[in-house]
This record gives sequence, C-alpha cells and structure tokens, in this order.
Amino acid sequence: GLDAHADTPVEILHVILLGFVKYLWHDVIIENQIKLNPNKKKELATCLSSIEVEGLGLDSKLAGNTLVEHYGSLTGSDFRKICQVAPFVLKGFVNTECYETWIALSKLILLVWQPEIENLETYLKILTHEIDQFLLCAAKWSIRWFNKPKFHILVHLPEHIRRFGPAMLFATE
Repeated sequence: GLDAHADTPVEILHVILLGFVKYLWHDVIIENQIKLNPNKKKELATCLSSIEVEGLGLDSKLAGNTLVEHYGSLTGSDFRKICQVAPFVLKGFVNTECYETWIALSKLILLVWQPEIENLETYLKILTHEIDQFLLCAAKWSIRWFNKPKFHILVHLPEHIRRFGPAMLFATE
C-alpha cells in the first residue's frame, strides 16, 4: 500500500530554498537590523551586486538591491543565488552562530544539488553528516525554527535519495 511518508520524497525546492534559505535570509535582513539601518542595507546590497559570480552557473550579476529590499517577495531562483554567495558576503553582517549556519547550509546544498551520485554509500554518509551539522548550527543559533516540519523532513532526505535517486531528479523547480 501507499505510505505517504516513505513514498513522497523530500521536495528540495520547498524544504531547502523556500524553507531554510528563506528563513535564514529573512532573519539576516530583519533580526540583524539591516532592514532598519539604511547604511547596512546599502552595504549588503553593494556586496551582493559586486561579488563575482562567474563559475557559479548564474546567468548574470546579482541584483543586490532587489535581494535586500524585496526580501519578502523572492523566488526559489533568488534564494538559490543567495545561498551560493552568502558565505562570501555575510561575514561581518551577522554573528558567528548565524554565519556558521549559513556555511553549514551552503555545504549541504552543494551535496543536495548533485545530478548524479557515483558512490551512494559514501555520499549518504557525507550527506547525513552535513544534515546533522546544519541542524546543530541552526540549533546553536536559534531554536525558534525547530517547530517547523521542514527541519524534521530534512532528516529523511538520505533515505529518499537511496530510494528515488539524486534529489534534484525529484525537485519541482
């Protein structure tokens, strides 16, 4: 029979990009007072706009002002760009726990968006470790998000990859 939990793979667009990356980005803008500080807002927007994106698979430079000013209206594509550059632009804007969470999330995202997996057992071991690291860093930074189901759903990703293959094959982007 159908087991909705085992037979429905973790959907990485909604769990990761429109979940964790969105939560963390909103926190950067709102909780770090960037929203209320015009100088910090402008500085972050400038950092985003001026970062070199060649080699990241992006089609153009980042629209830093849009990513900062319209943080509440961003798309999965915007959040994918943010997570690729966040470790390079956020240092100095956020506290250590926040920064370490972004680093852990960026490492996790690199693994999740793999189009093919050469050695499944090794990959799943590394993926499980990076999921644990991300959850640990997020908990050290703030426990307020752990009431959201996405934090629990994430721990099922390795078993879904074992069953269905690379996560990007069952992404709905």
